[in-house]
Amino acid sequence: MTNHIIHVIWTTSHIPTRWRRSAKSWVTMNDQFVYCLWTHAELEAFVADQYPWFISTYLAYSYDIQRCDVARYLLLYHYGGTYVDLDVHCYAPLPVILASAPADAGVVVAPTQPFGIATEFIAVRRPRDPIIRAVISGLRRAAVSPWYPPLPYTSVMFRTGPVYLTRRLSCHHDERHVFVIPASKYYGIFVQPGSGGSWHSWDGRLIWKLFQLRRQLISAVLLVAVLLLARVFRIRCLIVKNFHNRFR
Repeated sequence: MTNHIIHVIWTTSHIPTRWRRSAKSWVTMNDQFVYCLWTHAELEAFVADQYPWFISTYLAYSYDIQRCDVARYLLLYHYGGTYVDLDVHCYAPLPVILASAPADAGVVVAPTQPFGIATEFIAVRRPRDPIIRAVISGLRRAAVSPWYPPLPYTSVMFRTGPVYLTRRLSCHHDERHVFVIPASKYYGIFVQPGSGGSWHSWDGRLIWKLFQLRRQLISAVLLVAVLLLARVFRIRCLIVKNFHNRFR
C-alpha cells in the first residue's frame, strides 16, 4: 500500500486563492492521508540535510520550477507517497486511483499531452524505490549537459521536467513497475488538471503554438517544396531546350 502522504509544494505556507479549492479537494477526498505542504525554504533545508551531495546542483538551477521538479523526486524517494500540483483537482480518492494500477507497480504516473509523462501527479508506493532512484541519478548529468538549448522552456523540460522524467522512466527495463494511468480515466474521472504551464516563458508558448499549427505548417512546407521542385524542373527544361537550340 502506498504511504498515506500527499506532498504539495508552494513558495510559502499560504496557498493562493485560485488554488485553494483544488488543494482542499485532496484533503476532503483523502481524509486518511497526511497532507504535507512544503515551502521552498523547507525544501532547501531538506535537500541540504538529506542530500548534501546534491545541494550545489539544486541551488545552481536557473529557475524555481526546476528546484520544485527535483524536490518532488527527492521527497517521493525519501518518504514515498503521492505528489500533486496545487492546481490539480481531485475527483476520486487516492485508493481508487491507485487501485487502477497493478499491485507490483511501484510508481504510478499520469500521461501528459501531447505525449509523455506528466510531473503534476506522481505516486510512489514505498520509500527508496529503485525507479525513482534512477530518476534522481541522472539529474546532475542533465543539469550540465551541453545538448539542450539554453532557453527557459527547454532547460526545464529536458533537465528536470516532463521530458526528463519520461526519458528516465522509459530507460527503466522493468516496465511492469511503472504504470501510466490511461488518459481516458485520468482526465475528468480521477482528476481535473488546471491550466498549468504558469512557468512557461516566451519560448514555451512559441513551441506550443507551433505544435498546435503543425498540420498547417507541414502543409505549407510541402506546398513550398512542390513549388520549388516545379520551378527547378522548369528551369532545367529551359536550359535543356536552349542547349538543343544552340547546337541544332
